[in-house]
Formats: sequence, C-alpha cells, structure tokens
Amino acid sequence: MIRRILAWVAIAAMIWLVFFTDGQGLVMRWLEAQDQPHVWIVLGTALVYAIALSVPFLPAVELGWLIMAAFGPRGILAIWAATPLGLLLAFSIGYWLREWPQVQRLQRRFEDRVAAATSDRPGDRMLRFASEKLASHPYIALAVLVNMPGNWLIGGGGGIGLLAGASGLYHPLKFVLVLIPATGVVAVLMLIGVYSKPVG
Repeated sequence: MIRRILAWVAIAAMIWLVFFTDGQGLVMRWLEAQDQPHVWIVLGTALVYAIALSVPFLPAVELGWLIMAAFGPRGILAIWAATPLGLLLAFSIGYWLREWPQVQRLQRRFEDRVAAATSDRPGDRMLRFASEKLASHPYIALAVLVNMPGNWLIGGGGGIGLLAGASGLYHPLKFVLVLIPATGVVAVLMLIGVYSKPVG
C-alpha cells in the first residue's frame, strides 16, 4: 500500500513538472534562488538513489521519479545515469555472493513467480517471454524485466541486478550498455515533455 501511494505521488509530481511548471522542478528553483551549489546536491541525491536501487524490494524507482520531478532536467539526466550504476552495483553483489542464501532465495522466488505467471495480463506475458528468452537471449530478457510492470515482486531493480550477476549470463560492460537505453524510456519522455513547451 505504501509503495502504491508513493508511486502515485511520484507520477503526480512528474505530471506537475511536465505540464504545470516552467520545467525546472520545485527543489531546483529553490536551490537557484538560494544560490546553492545545486550540481553537487543533484549528484549526491542521485548517488543515494543508486545505492537504494541496488537493494532488492526498496521502492527506489519511485524515489527516482520524485527526484526527477524535484530537480527537473538535471535530475532527470542524473537519475538516468545513476540507474545503470545502481543496477551494476546489485549485479556485482549478486556475482560475488551468488552462493549467499539470500541470493538463492531470490532465485527461487523468481522461479516461483514465473511458474505462477499463467494469466493473460501484460505483466505475466512479459515475465513468461523474459523467462523463455533468458538462456538464448539474456540481454533481451534483461530489457524486458527492468521495464516489466510489477517487477517489484522479484525485488525490483535490485533483485533483477542480483539475479543477473548470480546467473553468470552477463558481461558487466554489456549489462550496463543494454541498461542505458532500456532504463531511459521515462527519462526521455519527461525530457521531451519539458522541452516541447516554452520555458517561462
């Protein structure tokens, strides 16, 4: 319930940024008015987000949306850049701790979630597709999983990163290169929305 409320608040904040403001973001506007070093504040906030994203089941994606709305275009770009880094951190933890009981439990949870994905809902269809392509086309499966509705059931971004690292199917550099466009859909749409209208 808390996660759902946070998601709705984040979506409302992004709509506010794109349609009802000058595109700066409320926090960014305040920082500039106070003559604060906003670049370092944005980067520090994005770093905290990246660390949070690497932890399974934390609502880090919703936090990222809020940061985008609060800081405007600088926040959008910072979160877009921080997302693959946060997932790479989770990937590294999964790779080095693949025998860890918590990682193995997450793997079993993913398998159970796939086995339960028998409905015709978009999320279940995407999950079945990702599971079928995991061995033959792991990078396609990765792009599907990170954009799958309801992926928080398998740990969200942090869970996906841990599973990817533990699976041994991915090269770290290719992992990041695939994630840059795969995680940029919301960021690009928001930037288009901000810059497609006159700045007041």
